[in-house]
Amino acid sequence: MTDKILIVDDEPNNLDVLRNCLREAGFTVSVTKNGETALKRVAHIKPDLILLDILMQGMDGFETCRRFKQNEATKDTPVIFITAVKTGAIDKIKGLEIGAVDYITKPFLAEEVVARVNKHLTISNLRKQLEAQNAQLQDYVYHLESLASLGKVINEAQEVTKMMDKAMQVTLAVFKCDRAWLLYPCDPKAASWRVPVEVTTSKYPGANILNAEIPMQPAISEIMHNALSTSGPIAFGPEYEHKIPLDIAEQFAVQSQLSMAIYPKIGNPWLFGIHQCSHARVWTENEVNLFQEFGQQIAVSLGLSISVEELHKAKLPRERYHDFIGASKPMQTVYQTIDNVATSEVSILLTGETGTGKELCAEAIHKESNRAAQPFIIFDCAVIPKELMESQLFGHVKGAFTNAINDRQGAALQADGGTLFLDEIGEIPLDLQSTLLRFIQTKTFRQVGSDKVKRANIRLICATNRNLLAEIEAGRFREDLYYRLDTIEIKLPALRKRKSDILLLAKCFLQKFVEQEHKNFQKFSAEAEQKLLSYKWPGNVRQLQNTIRNVVLLNEGKVITVEMLKAKIGTEIDEVSTFHSSDNLSASKEKPNVALTSDEVIRPFEEIEQEVITKVIEYCDGNVYEAAKSLGIGKSTLYRKQQKWKPITS
Repeated sequence: MTDKILIVDDEPNNLDVLRNCLREAGFTVSVTKNGETALKRVAHIKPDLILLDILMQGMDGFETCRRFKQNEATKDTPVIFITAVKTGAIDKIKGLEIGAVDYITKPFLAEEVVARVNKHLTISNLRKQLEAQNAQLQDYVYHLESLASLGKVINEAQEVTKMMDKAMQVTLAVFKCDRAWLLYPCDPKAASWRVPVEVTTSKYPGANILNAEIPMQPAISEIMHNALSTSGPIAFGPEYEHKIPLDIAEQFAVQSQLSMAIYPKIGNPWLFGIHQCSHARVWTENEVNLFQEFGQQIAVSLGLSISVEELHKAKLPRERYHDFIGASKPMQTVYQTIDNVATSEVSILLTGETGTGKELCAEAIHKESNRAAQPFIIFDCAVIPKELMESQLFGHVKGAFTNAINDRQGAALQADGGTLFLDEIGEIPLDLQSTLLRFIQTKTFRQVGSDKVKRANIRLICATNRNLLAEIEAGRFREDLYYRLDTIEIKLPALRKRKSDILLLAKCFLQKFVEQEHKNFQKFSAEAEQKLLSYKWPGNVRQLQNTIRNVVLLNEGKVITVEMLKAKIGTEIDEVSTFHSSDNLSASKEKPNVALTSDEVIRPFEEIEQEVITKVIEYCDGNVYEAAKSLGIGKSTLYRKQQKWKPITS
């Protein structure tokens, strides 16, 4: 499409010369002989640039330019003045102040005119692109902030009715509409329907139907039928194919509506909608997309809230769920959350202290998802050196860097079609966070050393034991990445918050390790059980498991006594005393031994700790994962300790 130029000049010779040279340069040219005519025609012509003579009969060029800048059609159109006299500094300043971008003095060369026109068209186009990008960025930021606001009120609400009410309040504010509501059930064959939640502006109150059973009407039935037949939102109003039925418009004083069916995991679909009552509204594409994301998030949270309430009423707790063990109320909430979010494609953020089972949770989500038959890839951000992380995550091509002797397929491609679990997401460096954000948004990436764009269809689950909001404040984590990851957060409870599970876990671990180690233990003494219940378990389930394994290995008998436990959890510092616990210990291999004293002098704890860990890593043939497992500490903890000791051991 060629650029359009409007020439405004009252001299026929100038018009002919300018028109001919610009047409030869490939432009579409329109001409007018005075300012009045030009002002009447600009809305139709929609020029990309205007050449304007200053000295004209009637309205001069300055006044014409001033009016162009007040006109909606030409306020941003570049204007170049043409003058037959040498323009003084005062006139040039005056012209620039009212909006002109340049001057051309008569007589002029055709080449000069074309060059200046091209220059200012280029500048204008770049400015428009920048404004469009800024607008897109503002929309994107608003999109993220809106989803974050919705997620915040949903996560903070303790009861389903309050959660829905808060969600509708946020919807009303974000979309700047007059009414936001949820209707149940979205079933065109139902005998009746009701509105459990409705939030309105004071100017357009509701129709006094909140929670009332309303007999099904043909108009409502038709709206429900359309919603269930469409995967996304449907817009209603004068400008759309779907019109608002007259009785609905009168009853609810509505002129425009946006609505969609949402599907909680349990129960019938709901109808989620917003009304504009003050005027007929055309919804933008960004608004429709944001509304759809709101609906999806509300559906997940609605299903979770209803499911948890029904589960508590049923009083049928599950003691086991995949590799989880626990019948406590906090764990039932975790299980039910997994049930509700597993089949969704939204990103999941797992939070909680070290040892609470975040990796088990990620595996359970994967096994419950539609991707269960596809790969589940674990990427531990804490144990990979920062300089190698991008290559390990996205892969590299041969020759991308020193020692890159072959192409490498990264974790993203390995997980294609399945689930990618990013453990310790807070350890990812800032420069890689922007690359990860782009990957989450587009599912595309480039391998290190390659310009070729690759695509990976993955479901992303992340985990951290850090406070990511504090990391954002400290400048170590991107806020936009956090909002992309935190669509749904599952917080794994600390063991001290689920004390009723301690004995259940301990007995399961006892049975497991007695079978593995061929021991005779059958139970815990009453005093030992009390000790297990009263201990704080700073290392959570991992520490409890490791403690039971250690006691079974180092003792004989049929009953675990409190004395056996005290040898292991008599003090709060016991992280390094459990290297005997590896599942891979072999009777034919001499176990590491560490002296606590040297020449009858007590050695510093850090020195003993370093020696223990070093020996266990050697014992595990350099396998850091197995060493961490043997020691009963997290891989990230072990990695950080190694990093701290580097100056000592180098």
